[in-house]
Amino acid sequence: MDENDTIILETLRSDSRTSLTEIGKKIGLSRFAVRDRIQRLFEDRIIIEPTVVVNPVLVGLRRTVFFEFKTNPHEPWLARLLETTSSCDLLEGIAGEYSLWARFRFGDDEHFARVLRKIDESMGRSYFKKYRVVNVIRIFKEAGVVLRPKSKEISKLDQTDLKILEILMNQAEYMKAPLPLTTVQLCRLLRNFGINISQPAVFNRLSRLEKQGVILRHTLRIDYSKLGIKTRFIMRVKANPNAYDVVAQEFLAELTEISDLYRTGEEYGLLAILNVRDVFEYNSFLLRLYDSRDIIDTYSTLVLEERKNSSLSLSNE
Repeated sequence: MDENDTIILETLRSDSRTSLTEIGKKIGLSRFAVRDRIQRLFEDRIIIEPTVVVNPVLVGLRRTVFFEFKTNPHEPWLARLLETTSSCDLLEGIAGEYSLWARFRFGDDEHFARVLRKIDESMGRSYFKKYRVVNVIRIFKEAGVVLRPKSKEISKLDQTDLKILEILMNQAEYMKAPLPLTTVQLCRLLRNFGINISQPAVFNRLSRLEKQGVILRHTLRIDYSKLGIKTRFIMRVKANPNAYDVVAQEFLAELTEISDLYRTGEEYGLLAILNVRDVFEYNSFLLRLYDSRDIIDTYSTLVLEERKNSSLSLSNE
């Protein structure tokens, strides 16, 4: 990794559709040299896959819930169960009273109740039989993208829209390449699912999904641990009750160390996922955080291992 590699990654993370020529002009290299560098980053597994960030609410996943599970090393079946549950898109081992932390997405209350029954049945077999639920009231930021409230209604997504999004979110399943699928390639893949659609029609659908804020960003999934960002925390923030939105939108959401930010119904009403290089950088971050007089208190949980980090499942399991 050198400075040019860093610029390439940051450019493609902001918009993975940026042309090789445009990147080459930025760093003074030919498009072929840029292509070779991107291919090397992919082969070294620094670039995992191209993907898109979508607004979960606008794709029909109206409810986001966090679960914390108390378990022990003799119950690996619980982690395996969560890993294979499609509505769970994030699962991590954590330090503290609870040992597993998971994020779930639900289309409606019936979907939530169905998965909750499954969890209850499973926890009945566990030693501690203990878990807690944290309901999300609002999403401020996900995968590094700030979510802005939409002022107008969007048209309902059909099955073709959902299949396009599913393919774009999981591109490594369909093509082993470091750059995003073209609309021509997307058309060919859609035909494999019995969806016959022209390239201009796919282009128009993508433009609509972007304009309506369903697709928030075309980006890359990157292994940040290989870039030296190896320490991850789940941080709870207590703020002045009348300042939560201001603190979240105008301060915390703008911090690059915070990749995800939520308003919850807890006493510590903001929950953030924080990525730093080490505990020293974390300490510096905390000192900067308290520059805001509206922040009263924080407490953080160290993430020990990432068990699952996948794109959203668009089906109601």
